[in-house]
Amino acid sequence: MRSLHKNQQSILQFLLAHRTGATLDELSAHLKITNTATKEHVLKLLDQGYLTFEDSKGSVGRPRRRYLLSEVGHDAFPKQYSWLSNSLLALLVEDMGSEGTSTLMKSLADKVAVSMKDKFANASSTAELLAKIAEAMNDLGYQTVLKQSDIRKGAVLEATNCVYHSVAKQHPELCAFDIQLLKNVSNLNVRLEKCIARGNDVCRFCLTKNK
Repeated sequence: MRSLHKNQQSILQFLLAHRTGATLDELSAHLKITNTATKEHVLKLLDQGYLTFEDSKGSVGRPRRRYLLSEVGHDAFPKQYSWLSNSLLALLVEDMGSEGTSTLMKSLADKVAVSMKDKFANASSTAELLAKIAEAMNDLGYQTVLKQSDIRKGAVLEATNCVYHSVAKQHPELCAFDIQLLKNVSNLNVRLEKCIARGNDVCRFCLTKNK
């Protein structure tokens, strides 16, 4: 959000405090600039996905448009997910131990895999399945590349982004989630050969046939 113009940042902050939205007139009054200048900022925010709008028809005149924060707009504000995740995992490890926490991560992966089952149902080959898995991981933010699809040599998936990097550095039990998820959706053996949280440049998963 820092890259936005100060008036655009002010619009987002104003709408964060006004969950029912605001009209162009209200935004203009808040910024203390003309409606024309305000509209330019609003159009840029709409184009970048930070805003959405709703039109409501009154008894007379044209529909009244109210601008609201989109999901992208809400996500532009700082979040403390890693702090909360670290606290929760620390509590789990204290209560269940490292092995118990890893088992819990695997159980969570089992449930997530079931919810993703339809994404891979129509794969006609192992290579196509692996390509779909890489695509699904990219949707989750992993920045994954299928480096090797020949299962006879050992398929290789490499992720250049660890989606919970700062948390995984303190709680490696999280890696059990990724491994178990890949096992479930591929029905293959999965070995984590490299791990970003452990100081490597990528997370490298090697997938081989079950014996």
